[in-house]
Amino acid sequence: HRDHRMTMRRARKAVTVLSTLVFVSLSIITRRGSKNVVDRYTFDHPPNQTSWHPPLHGYRQLDERNGENNETTKLLEHFYMHIPKTGGWNVFYGIENLTKKLYGKDRPRACNIWTRPLYDRDKWCIFCFAHTKYTKLAHRTYTMIRNPRYHVLSQYFHCKESTDHKKRAHLMPSSLDEWLEAWVLALDNETKAEENEQFQCYDPRNLQSAFAFHDVEGEENENYNRDEFTMMEVIKKRFDVIAPFERMDVAICVMFIEFSGRVPEECVCAADKDTTATGIERHLEVDIKHGVRHHGRSYNTTLEQEALIEKLTRDDDWLYSRTMELFETNLKDLEEEYGVEIC
Repeated sequence: HRDHRMTMRRARKAVTVLSTLVFVSLSIITRRGSKNVVDRYTFDHPPNQTSWHPPLHGYRQLDERNGENNETTKLLEHFYMHIPKTGGWNVFYGIENLTKKLYGKDRPRACNIWTRPLYDRDKWCIFCFAHTKYTKLAHRTYTMIRNPRYHVLSQYFHCKESTDHKKRAHLMPSSLDEWLEAWVLALDNETKAEENEQFQCYDPRNLQSAFAFHDVEGEENENYNRDEFTMMEVIKKRFDVIAPFERMDVAICVMFIEFSGRVPEECVCAADKDTTATGIERHLEVDIKHGVRHHGRSYNTTLEQEALIEKLTRDDDWLYSRTMELFETNLKDLEEEYGVEIC
């Protein structure tokens, strides 16, 4: 009897160990299966620098290697390309508030694509946001372009003062001049650009153009030329709405109308309506400041700093000017289509 009890005890232990191994194996398989979803998105910086957040140049790039007929594509019917430091979170919450009023409690909504599970996005998200360069996975794309001077300054102060970069602020050069000079030296020197990655912050070399014209050579035919006419056609082809930061109030309304086909009451001009409020004041419940003390629009730069910024943003200057022209034309067309004046 004693031997029988010992045998039974060993058998029970063996069953317990076997059950545990089966459970662990299934868990690993499940994680591997879900990893296929996560792997659709890749960090666009060297593998040895994946331990910190946010990613190296402030964005992650959607992985298009699986082609356009994958699970991601149908989730990007309406996609906001969030260029760092261009007020994207203000747009996000502005769209979210208008969506909330239109659809009510059980509503589709604006979603940050990096924080929503794929299965959840398809059900709830009608307007997706992400810090990612232009991607052909999106059916309709929207974005905001900022005055290049203010944009560069905003990048610097975000890296030096924001709560997001607090633990890495010491990696930045001690002065704005040093930071600007380091990146100007990297304009035609990728070795210097790699060296500047030690700052673990944004790359200000025409950052907005790098997002808007990402992989443009790969999409055009072999006779592609980067002339002004061609680049203008690329903008029109890629973006359903491309708006200047300074017109954020109207831009939020235009984007919402474009993707929903509805004109919110808040977006229609009226004689008794205060149209002097900014987009942040009119459409947001919160103001996104990231803990930064200095801001690009109010910071007084020296002539030397202005010259350095100009060198870093020649393409962005062109893009910003074209954006203002296109937006006003598109706004006029939209107002005529709906028979309203949008404020």
